[in-house]
Amino acid sequence: MKIKTLALAISALSAGAANAAYVDNATNVYLTGASAIRNNVAASIKKQCTAAGGSLTVFKNGSSTSSLANQMAYVCSTGLAGTSITTVYHTVTGGSLNSILGMSNDVAKQQIPVNIASGTCAAAVAGTGALLGYSVRANCANEAVASPSDGGWSDVEYAPVREQVDILTAGTDGFTIDDVAQTATNVAQAFGVGVSEKMYKDLQAAQGIACTAGDPAPACQPSLNKADIVSLINSNTFAPHKNGAQALGLTSGATVEYARRVTTSGTQSSAQVLFLGKGCLAGVNGGELPVIGDDVLVGTTNTYNGGLFKVSANSGTGDVITKLTNAGATNYAFGWVSAENRAPTTTTGWKFIKLNGVAISDGTSTGLNKQNAIDGKYDSFVEAVSYKGPSAKTDTNEGTVIDAISNGMATIIADGGAETVGMFILPENAGGYTHDVTPTEVSNFQRGGSSPNSCAPVVRNQ
Repeated sequence: MKIKTLALAISALSAGAANAAYVDNATNVYLTGASAIRNNVAASIKKQCTAAGGSLTVFKNGSSTSSLANQMAYVCSTGLAGTSITTVYHTVTGGSLNSILGMSNDVAKQQIPVNIASGTCAAAVAGTGALLGYSVRANCANEAVASPSDGGWSDVEYAPVREQVDILTAGTDGFTIDDVAQTATNVAQAFGVGVSEKMYKDLQAAQGIACTAGDPAPACQPSLNKADIVSLINSNTFAPHKNGAQALGLTSGATVEYARRVTTSGTQSSAQVLFLGKGCLAGVNGGELPVIGDDVLVGTTNTYNGGLFKVSANSGTGDVITKLTNAGATNYAFGWVSAENRAPTTTTGWKFIKLNGVAISDGTSTGLNKQNAIDGKYDSFVEAVSYKGPSAKTDTNEGTVIDAISNGMATIIADGGAETVGMFILPENAGGYTHDVTPTEVSNFQRGGSSPNSCAPVVRNQ
């Protein structure tokens, strides 16, 4: 059983939260899971800290002070949500299912937190971009070893990919999946097709869009339909889409790369649920299509059909965006990316495209990338859930902070909620919010709502 003693708490407080490497104690909570909602989680943590009268500092791996990383920690100068917890460690390597698997006693399933010891991090600076308004200490090293987490968030409930969590046993992991509590967050996260600069501009030209090449405005965005995405990501290597870019109206004989996520990723699960019927089109009638690239090792790339199609496996959302960015003006690459990410607003860099003729990206540096989903015009969204373990894994204070962060994402701005990007509040929500009153934050539409079910069709519920 995990015991957080008063002695540990006093020790951590006396040393200062930002002056010690990670040790599980009463002043911190270590969360793992979805990378697709990391920006929105950060926004909610900041709101929780501010509401408690504190100030927040972001510690992160990597040199960027304009974007988050796969390993972050948030240190508030006071306790969060009425608890003794001042530090939230947040690791998103491997994605959503690690909100469950990461709690394991098995080191092979655990994830590595960032090391916020003062000697490993750069001095605090004002963040820009996605970190505008934050005090940021970048270049933090990661811990040398992995640690069991205390729960976290998933973009998609585990039901469609249950086989990946049924491996948990009390003997090896300290709990089974039946010991895990799933809670609806009452928010949905929209996703979109992100493409490299070359793919964006060449699709514009192929579709006769009369705009400056690379213009990200919705009116200038090219489009692919869902059938195209199905053909691109299913396992059928004979499909025309995997035998040269000409199937998309692009340069004949050119290579297309699918920058996908690893199998434990909720982003990846969402793509397979929404396009291939993963875990949904089962039973006598069937219909589920297998995905390409499950055998690709993280950080590596497989090639198919003499190099006409490539699949890379990426640990986090940021890694996919890096792939799209690095493909640049030379190569065709695409991936499934959460709409909390704002693509570059210049005519260069990666971009979101429309899906079935409908845009999710506003194409601006301040856009919230969700209005078409809120209005029921865009249905590529899933409903996030939080996961907590048994008391030996998630204690009362940790559960309180997890719930507070979730509630912050499901609270309208006027009531102190975080301004979320690509994320919106479902019609079934604890605050009683309605679309009629708050049309830019609350939707009339949902899938499972209070009973998360990514396999369910979108329905109007207000």
